[in-house]
Amino acid sequence: MSFIDGGTGKRLFEKYLKKYHGGSQRVYRSEIKQFFDFKNSSLEHVKIELLRQYQEKLAEEHTPATTKRKFSILNGFFKFIEGQVKGFSNPISKLGDFKTHRGIKSDEFKKMLALFIAEQNTLNTKRSYENQVKLFFSWAGKDLAEITRSEVATYRDYLRMERMCKDSTIWNKFIALNRFFKFVERENRKFKNPIVFKELKLIFPKKDKGYYSVLSTVEAEKLLRAVDKRTAIGKRDYAMLLITLVYGLRANEIARLQHNNLELERVKGQQKVWVIDRKGRFQNRPKTAIILNGRALRAFDDWLETVKNHGVRCSGGMPIFLPFIYDRNDGEFVIKRSRNYRPLSVKAVENIVKKYLQKASISREQKTLSPHALRHTAFTLLARAGVKLHDIQKLAGHQDINTTMIYVHSAQSYKDHPGMHSPLNK
Repeated sequence: MSFIDGGTGKRLFEKYLKKYHGGSQRVYRSEIKQFFDFKNSSLEHVKIELLRQYQEKLAEEHTPATTKRKFSILNGFFKFIEGQVKGFSNPISKLGDFKTHRGIKSDEFKKMLALFIAEQNTLNTKRSYENQVKLFFSWAGKDLAEITRSEVATYRDYLRMERMCKDSTIWNKFIALNRFFKFVERENRKFKNPIVFKELKLIFPKKDKGYYSVLSTVEAEKLLRAVDKRTAIGKRDYAMLLITLVYGLRANEIARLQHNNLELERVKGQQKVWVIDRKGRFQNRPKTAIILNGRALRAFDDWLETVKNHGVRCSGGMPIFLPFIYDRNDGEFVIKRSRNYRPLSVKAVENIVKKYLQKASISREQKTLSPHALRHTAFTLLARAGVKLHDIQKLAGHQDINTTMIYVHSAQSYKDHPGMHSPLNK
């Protein structure tokens, strides 16, 4: 006979149920009775081991949320019994590691993550965000609805103390998590984003010291001369470097250029290229057209002709700047032949720039020059040439013109500084 079927147990059970009325009382009666009917349990049998067995049984038939609700009802009854029966201690209060949730295996989590990832524009972003979100939920082991500010703060401390992550790494992880939580908040009004950046006091990652470096015209020409344009890989690299130095494309934008981004017909011998999915807020990313002409167009055409001569048919979503592999038989780098061409990674573009900077002996003391230095060079040279600020903003794909203002400051000249024109300075 179970505890609630006779004597003191039955009396206490009925006394506890008087707190509830109508449908609620029927639910509580049913749930508590189901537990004690499980293996015909007496009060002496109500131990941690029995609760674990009961949870496993429930998990086979119910969702994690339902299981959690059932244990919540039991917890209330055991707390009442604890105050009525001497020597009895509520075992649920001791189950600190007891989990009724499924965390990363939750169907709701899988659905939300899939929808969130589908909204991301680039393959690298999809992979990065999916990885960061899964890492957090694997660590937390909780369902979406159970994530609180406390878990978020504990995760930050875990990354700092146990994983010894850099401040910039932690920042990027929380950017991914924040965007996921914002997406869930948008899709589910009951969900509240648990991330508050001001409370977390994360350290914003500093830019590399060479991030805002600018090459002089002499250095830019020296960099271009470092490329061996007699080879196929040299023709590709020369075109990439020149387009970056003239039009200021980012490393990922250069890598993602595809043949379907080209206008089919040229106007006055010039080639229009569309740069899509540029940096910016979601659904507000600018789509920019650049027009290749002059030296940049000649380098571009030279590369495309080289691709055709290697028997590669260029069309559709094929990347413009193809990857190379080393051919042991020919002893040289050749275009990688593949049915599904993948674009160059950002790291590959960075390595190409780094290679020619070293070859040209161009460096900055205690600063790391990167493709972004070439981007800054492009817009600074345009500003010095007198190109209007709004035109540079459009070419750069900046949503805020204040971002473009840096190039105006960089373009200030010792020969014609605005201060020279003040009537007080004559």
